Amino acid sequence: MRRKQFLGFDSVELSTGKIDLIISKSVGPRVLSLSYKGGENLFAELPNDYLEYPGDGNFYFYGGHRLWVAPEDPFVTYIPDDQPIRIQESSGFVEFIQKINQTKGIQKSIRIRLTDYDDVVTIDHLIHNEGNFPLKCAPWAITQFKLGGVAILPQQIKGIDGNTLLPDRSIVLWPYTDINDPRIRWGNQFIFVGPEPFDQALKIGMSNAQKWMAYFYHNLLFIKYAENCETDQLVDQGATSECYCNSKFIELETLGPLKQIEPGKTIQHREVWRIVDTPFTDLTQETMMDFVENDEMADICREML
Repeated sequence: MRRKQFLGFDSVELSTGKIDLIISKSVGPRVLSLSYKGGENLFAELPNDYLEYPGDGNFYFYGGHRLWVAPEDPFVTYIPDDQPIRIQESSGFVEFIQKINQTKGIQKSIRIRLTDYDDVVTIDHLIHNEGNFPLKCAPWAITQFKLGGVAILPQQIKGIDGNTLLPDRSIVLWPYTDINDPRIRWGNQFIFVGPEPFDQALKIGMSNAQKWMAYFYHNLLFIKYAENCETDQLVDQGATSECYCNSKFIELETLGPLKQIEPGKTIQHREVWRIVDTPFTDLTQETMMDFVENDEMADICREML
């Protein structure tokens, strides 16, 4: 871990040998940059974009990867995370810890753990209840990418099996999503989203039995794996993986379980990040399916969850 400046923030850099991550010390917890073999930052860089918080201040995106609190409620979700963080090094991981929000008693942290593979890292997202009352919420892990690539949402990968009278997948749409938006390319095996920079926002969610979603950008395939969590009460109508897109960035989002966190307790949600260099020369339904069917690392990454 070494210190550096990035986007004007005091930051630190972690490296697997192939994947380089830059994490801010000035704000957060935020992973501001992800690059592969010294290449460009795959993450969006948005230092001046913000949402209005109904309390004091604004919530700045900054770009990169963040931890939010679901269900989406501006009074909780948009609490600014613009204070310096504390970095704690432990055996096997580095944790980036936010100051406790005195109003809600919420403290967020992100743990980054290197693995035995130089193209795979694990990211743990923790929400601590440091208040005096129970808190019901779900960890919401959001990664903002630069436009120019294509998001990949898996659907019916294994084909039709079992009782065909019952549904085998779900799609969740937000009110502002135009089902005929040309950025969405519907397929039976995969839904592709992007890369045209239209002003109109769109968002698609799904219950993700495959436990992965991906972003293909300049011959690099970024894959994030996460559990398809089950909860007694569903967030976003059961969507555990979501994709949001507007004219500035595209997001891959995963949701952890919705639970009641008692005072002094913590809830955790893990993602596994992986980058594959040039998995195919051209992204199509067929080339993506061929990659999935012959990908031996996928099960190894799922076992890390």
